[in-house]
Amino acid sequence: MKKLIVLFSIFLISGTAFSQKNDKALLVKYTKEEVKIMKTEQPEEYKYAKYCVNNAFYIGEGSKDKINANPSKFGSITLKNLDNINFYDLKLDIKEDDYQSFVIEGTTKILIVKSRTHILRELNK
Repeated sequence: MKKLIVLFSIFLISGTAFSQKNDKALLVKYTKEEVKIMKTEQPEEYKYAKYCVNNAFYIGEGSKDKINANPSKFGSITLKNLDNINFYDLKLDIKEDDYQSFVIEGTTKILIVKSRTHILRELNK
């Protein structure tokens, strides 16, 4: 019985720590109060916001020819660390139905921001 209580306690503590880490990532865009309200009153929006931290975008390979051929199609963005991106640090807005493309300065890589419609489809799978 003691082992079961210890195991349950460890599980509860690790789950709380993970939740707090995700909430901390949300604090880049939202206040603590807004996160608290989302958790209790808007659970679907909270789930969406948490998902967007790491999944509202992806990075793909571009080519100088493709970028130069369509310069108006691409914005430009500076990223310090391509391996650890919190979407909300980018200060970009997600569009309802349109993807957005940004050339990552100093590379031929492209940051693609998904549309809200696409993200919601992913969440509802």
